[in-house]
Amino acid sequence: MRLTRATVACTLLVALLPGAGAGPEAAGERPTRVAVFPVENLSGGSVPAVEIRQVLIDRLAAEGIGVLDDGTLEAFMTRHRVRYTAGIDAATAQALRQETGADGVVFASIELLSELAPPKVALTARLVSVAAAPVVVWADDAGMAGDDAPGWLALNLVDDPQVLLARALDRLAGSLVSYVKTGEAGPAREVASKFRPKSAYRSVAVEPGKVYSIAVVPFVNLSDRRNAGDILALLFTRHLSAFPQFRVVEPGVTRRQLLDARIIMDGGLSLSDADTVAALVEADYVLGGRVLRYADYEGAEGNTGVEFSVVVIERKSRRVVWSSNSYNSGGDGVRYFGRGRSRTAHTMATQMARLAAEMIAGRER
Repeated sequence: MRLTRATVACTLLVALLPGAGAGPEAAGERPTRVAVFPVENLSGGSVPAVEIRQVLIDRLAAEGIGVLDDGTLEAFMTRHRVRYTAGIDAATAQALRQETGADGVVFASIELLSELAPPKVALTARLVSVAAAPVVVWADDAGMAGDDAPGWLALNLVDDPQVLLARALDRLAGSLVSYVKTGEAGPAREVASKFRPKSAYRSVAVEPGKVYSIAVVPFVNLSDRRNAGDILALLFTRHLSAFPQFRVVEPGVTRRQLLDARIIMDGGLSLSDADTVAALVEADYVLGGRVLRYADYEGAEGNTGVEFSVVVIERKSRRVVWSSNSYNSGGDGVRYFGRGRSRTAHTMATQMARLAAEMIAGRER
């Protein structure tokens, strides 16, 4: 069954109707009027990007959160010749704030959307404050498969891709609304210890109460999966932004500086490149890496696999203060009835990135 615009919009809007009760209004540095940029498609296939964006807009507006109207946003993007919509640089952010009054931007990326039964979906989203220098203030992700929890006699099996997409969007939209209204994105999801890095070195000196800026650059993609390097960079951006000791530089700012400096990291993050990037974006640390494997499958049978390496370079000392290697397969540790099997690469990768981020932040379990 193909996902048509009409059926997607109808299904998602019904599934995402807000419930009764609302938290306190946003305060402090949390954005109060946001622009929702076009959805980035990292799946390599056709996706209902327009409908996904509209659902996020409708959910925010239904909760009383100010959203920049499409006419104003389109006029701004035309006036400033904005072509890249998966991030925002410092100059564009300043112009957006001054000309439209928006103090935040929502970026969403769809990594996977498979309609073959059982369906699969994976999304990431982030909220960037543009009240001053662009900085990631909230990020979350959602990865699901229709057979994640089929239950007794497969009664909980989801075979409708529209329903699965609605559930994933509901999770993301709920987390975003919660942050904007209360400053809390909700409890963190459980992570299996089997996704810890297989090897790691740490020499990160994080002082209590101090905030450090960190820039995440796109990973070098050596896998067969298109856009895997961008996906891993987004996941590390997502998880590092959850720690109060880190201020994550908006990826659009880092991208603009990489382009202006004509830095191409074909072989991975070098000390000289990290030194240049850190100086340009005023970051204390720069994180990068390589993706060796990012494998998904369609249908009911198959195996997923993710393998990547990470390095973090400190600007002050100009040395590597973190390095790690992570690799997992979907069937790792699974013995009975398929419980605990990872049916999407995203399901594994987000947990692998989170555990590595926890260790970088000094919160090793």
